[in-house]
Amino acid sequence: MKKVLGAFLIGVFSLITFGQTTSITIVASTDTHGHITSHDYINDEDINYGLPYIAYLLENIRKENKNVILVDCGDTISGSPINYYHAHYKKDKPNPVIKDMNKIKYDLAVIGNHDFDFGLQYLIDSINQSEFPWLSANVYKKGEPFTFAYKIIKKDGVKIGFFGLTTPATQYFEPPKNVKGIVFKQMAESAENTVKELKKQGADVIVALVHSGKGPMFMAKEPFENALYYVLEHVKGIDVAIYGHTHRENPIEIYKKVLICQPKNYYQSLGIVMIDLQKRDGHWEILNKTSTVLNVNGKKIKSIDKNVKYITSGLEDFMNQKIGKYKDAIEFAQDYNNPGSGFDLLIDMEKAVFPGADIYLSTLPYDGVVKEKGDTLRIRHVFKLLPYDNYLVRCRIKGSNLYTLLEKGVDLFDSEGKLKPEAKPFYCDIARNIDYSVDFSKPEGKRLEIKKVNGKDFNENEVYSVVLTTYRYAENHDLFEQGEKEYSPESFRTMAIKYLKSHFGKKKKKSKDKSGFFNW
Repeated sequence: MKKVLGAFLIGVFSLITFGQTTSITIVASTDTHGHITSHDYINDEDINYGLPYIAYLLENIRKENKNVILVDCGDTISGSPINYYHAHYKKDKPNPVIKDMNKIKYDLAVIGNHDFDFGLQYLIDSINQSEFPWLSANVYKKGEPFTFAYKIIKKDGVKIGFFGLTTPATQYFEPPKNVKGIVFKQMAESAENTVKELKKQGADVIVALVHSGKGPMFMAKEPFENALYYVLEHVKGIDVAIYGHTHRENPIEIYKKVLICQPKNYYQSLGIVMIDLQKRDGHWEILNKTSTVLNVNGKKIKSIDKNVKYITSGLEDFMNQKIGKYKDAIEFAQDYNNPGSGFDLLIDMEKAVFPGADIYLSTLPYDGVVKEKGDTLRIRHVFKLLPYDNYLVRCRIKGSNLYTLLEKGVDLFDSEGKLKPEAKPFYCDIARNIDYSVDFSKPEGKRLEIKKVNGKDFNENEVYSVVLTTYRYAENHDLFEQGEKEYSPESFRTMAIKYLKSHFGKKKKKSKDKSGFFNW
């Protein structure tokens, strides 16, 4: 009797300890920005990254793994010539990005800030064409989630609960017309409520798909643009967080016991999250979780390129379209005092859109030559000059805050005036219409001296009108005066194309309309 009982107890112990096991593989992309072909239409050359290469990797991942879930963390439908050409000229055709995402069978996607670039209706149309749900737990319209806050996907008996978060800074990145009626709630609060709901729904694993960078630890500053750490510090119950927005790669990190992963932008790599689970006493428990990134390997699926020929067949001609005879070179230098002719051209275009401002700001979006001297100016050069569909905004800034803003840019350079290795040039604001000097040999924070603004002596208590992109406004919105602002009616890129055609294209008969260059 004792032997039988002993055998019985060993059997029970084995069932408890070595119950049913399974593994889940989550494959993620982020910040793809319309890079759905293996051709660069700005430089007119083939590239070794993009969706065709990722599709090859994905095909093999699915062959080797049983429970695969494919997700995207935002910024999918804006950022490339393909996106622009479709939104402005081929809107009656299926969205090529969504068509390809449907083809490779995405399971979920998160709304990113750039997904609002072509307006709310364009985003809604894209969502409606998708054969997969879009998520964001903190984007609301008329008191309800704009799209799904969360979704539960069941694989091999395991309930994996996914929820999305979108950086609240989107409300500053976009002009009001693009986000009309949309409310961006604080991410941590939205995440906490959604995690509670997912637990009620019986989710065994909870995964946050976040379009927001990590940000400083213990950050507590509105608008919480890069606030993943902040979310994880304030919300319990998240097992995995896959994120985007910053265009950086982070194969694996553990923060507050949460596994974190970010793949590279533009379909240069995939994030791979692997979760091993065991069923114990009727409940699934996570035995192990790990992540990595899988880079493209030079092999691609050619049919992906062919899938959007209805767009790309006309795109090449559009990008090569002649604008005019701008004979000078357009170039940028990572030099604060001499940023290059491209910088001055950007300022000239800002002045054409919003004449009469006290100050015009721009950054160094590109390092190198946009157009060689003597080359014909083409549409492709404008895309190189202005990589994203940001808008311009005319607002106001107090003199003391203007000093703070410009000093931030100066501090990206070392004591010899060279850009620091880790510095991003597009964070460096340089001003025109003001007389100021920089002494890089002085301590950081005390290098700048402003003498005059728009011909008048600088006064730190004066409030000045200033023109800049919505991106730079969003990054420093707390430095600008509250109140009425004026936005360009179209993206800076579109306005730039119009400006360059008008000034350097074929001369047309003078219009009797003298209301202004753009004649809004």
